[in-house]
Amino acid sequence: MQSSTHTHYDLVVVGGGIAGSMAAVAAGREGLRVLLIEEEGYLGGSLTACGTGPMMTFHAGDKQVVRGLVDEMIQRLVQKGLSVGHIIDSTGYTYTVTPFDSEGMKRELELMCLEAGVQLLYHTSVVVAKVIDGRLGTITCLCAGNLFSVEGTYFIDASGDADLIAMAGIPFEQGRESDGKDQPLTMNFKLVDVDLSVIRNLMDSDVELFPFLAPKAGLQHQASRLSFSGFQQIMGEGIQKGEITFDRDIVLCFETNAKNEVIVNMTRVLDKNPVKPLELTEAELEGRRQVWELYGFLKTHIPGFEKARMTYSGPRIGVRSSRRLKGAYRITAQDLLNETIFEDAISACGYPIDIHSPDGAETDSTFLREGGYYTIPLRSLLNEQVPNVLAAGRNISCEFTAHASLRVSPSAGAIGQGAGAAVALAIQTNTDLLHLDLDALHATLRNAGAFVG
Repeated sequence: MQSSTHTHYDLVVVGGGIAGSMAAVAAGREGLRVLLIEEEGYLGGSLTACGTGPMMTFHAGDKQVVRGLVDEMIQRLVQKGLSVGHIIDSTGYTYTVTPFDSEGMKRELELMCLEAGVQLLYHTSVVVAKVIDGRLGTITCLCAGNLFSVEGTYFIDASGDADLIAMAGIPFEQGRESDGKDQPLTMNFKLVDVDLSVIRNLMDSDVELFPFLAPKAGLQHQASRLSFSGFQQIMGEGIQKGEITFDRDIVLCFETNAKNEVIVNMTRVLDKNPVKPLELTEAELEGRRQVWELYGFLKTHIPGFEKARMTYSGPRIGVRSSRRLKGAYRITAQDLLNETIFEDAISACGYPIDIHSPDGAETDSTFLREGGYYTIPLRSLLNEQVPNVLAAGRNISCEFTAHASLRVSPSAGAIGQGAGAAVALAIQTNTDLLHLDLDALHATLRNAGAFVG
């Protein structure tokens, strides 16, 4: 693409995370001409750019409620030995976790996009969104010092942070309703050479060290890869002695697809706005400082970590929450607890409401009924101001509390598939998104393996 190029697509997806990738594949398989723009040089978003993992949860009790493209991607990884698939969550927090090889996921998402005819565009940021007469027609992009324009009939904002929505002047909100604060940012890191047999033995001999597991003792024996959450007393002593200088009350680790390699999800960066440039950089710096502090602490104080070796941090800090669309429907926490099945449902989720406090160490969890799940309505992706722009992923229209559940990666991927399918149907039937034939939409999604309740 040269600086003067104007290229038209049926659908332009901004953001190649799990939501954007699934949206692009869904639309591409329906025959649309799709461009997927990503600022990194690979797909996967937080799962591959932030060391986030495992994916959790595809299930609600024994029922798999996240299926379709995102599950297809996992099964493709399983066939290649790059994931063990959906396994019991041995922390006891939710139903299942899905470990994966992050390098393998990068490649598998690319293959799915290329097979669907999606045009990929890496190392590219959107810098201007031009709205005329209530529709977004052209975006200006920057790549390698080149400015160029892209035209689209529809656009999906899968940036996570609702960047395109903000640039297009579409209303959004951010953070907790009372004060605008977001959940804390977290820089994950990976350790290899961890002796997890030591942790498994402790789960048998001293299960009270692991608070979520204690009521479900023995769960760890059903998991081929180990997840654990515990050692609160050791963490508390570390804070008292000044060995840990930030609020974090528990050791939280997840074994990846590779045995004895763990993702450490423990840093907690407060009071940094992830959509303010300087604060985002400050969060990266603080996150990396905390990583090295925790690395030393784990090796010194946590059994089985004595020989652990860090292979990487990040590579970029993980953002739980930021901007959210103010859309045609705003999902509420009560919708989740009521297990609402919307008439325009595009996906489902059974993850608990999981709020990492914007104020400190606490995590506030509200659990759905055992086996309970809720659905995501198409209207929560849509807006009336610029109706050819959709949200997909964690930036959809919802309350802060509801967001703390639906934000997780299996849900985000399923939302992305729903968004891509909706755009395809709108173009095929020459119908606006707010008036789609819902039976036809559900048929499209079910034919692609999705579950809509």
